[in-house]
Amino acid sequence: MDVPAAIVGVVLAELAVGGLLLLWGAPTWGAVRHGYEILLGGTLALIGWGAWAALGNPLDTVRAEGAVGDADLLARALLAMTILGTASVVALAVRLATPARVLGILAAAAGLVTFVPLAQIRADRGGIGGIAQGIVELALGALLLGAIWDGMILGHWYLVERKLSNRYMVWMARANVVAVAGGLVGVLLSARSSVPCDGLAGAELEQCAFGFSPLLSVGSMTVWMGLGVIALLAVIAVFNVKLAIEGGRSIQAGTGMFYLAVILAPAAEFAAKVRFF
Repeated sequence: MDVPAAIVGVVLAELAVGGLLLLWGAPTWGAVRHGYEILLGGTLALIGWGAWAALGNPLDTVRAEGAVGDADLLARALLAMTILGTASVVALAVRLATPARVLGILAAAAGLVTFVPLAQIRADRGGIGGIAQGIVELALGALLLGAIWDGMILGHWYLVERKLSNRYMVWMARANVVAVAGGLVGVLLSARSSVPCDGLAGAELEQCAFGFSPLLSVGSMTVWMGLGVIALLAVIAVFNVKLAIEGGRSIQAGTGMFYLAVILAPAAEFAAKVRFF
């Protein structure tokens, strides 16, 4: 399997799923103008399409290996998530708020379904902890990436609605703290799995190693990288809570902090998911 492409697809899928769950589950619905949901939902739909495209070739390999059911379920669930997510944005754009929210919630549910076949594929390839650990790692990654992405977009939206109460940013900042804690657990769980390309030989080893830096195969390098990035994200998360509570122009400063987090969080997840398959 093209493991590097699969990792990119997994991280993008996590971001889309986590972002959708927080988009439709946060207390912003009905309090913030629907332009916020259109903007955020539009970016998540594009990310979902990216995940679907990135996982195309890896899923073909999984089918060739005989795990057709897992690959087909994953492909259908990803496609359903992206189509429903796109439809929810279109519905909001034409001012069909209630149908848009229903479609958005269904998109998030379809996204959650993708975690099952992804975890099954991981287990079939010898992943430690079986399906259960795979699902937990995916859920924690989705929470981390989704909370940070949604927080960044919401912070920007305060430039549009300048009189918007800071309570929504406080809620998102606190959710970000929980997400970073979950990201820490996800990185620690990844330490149970083997380093990239471990145990492979011949053509499989060459294919696996092609997309990886040799440094990633050294001992616990990916775990330490992930822990270092999570430590930086924790500092940012604490500052974001303080800035959100202060409100006003401090939210703009918090949005700048979210910019840094948006760069760092995928790095932490890539470090964790290098060991996923």
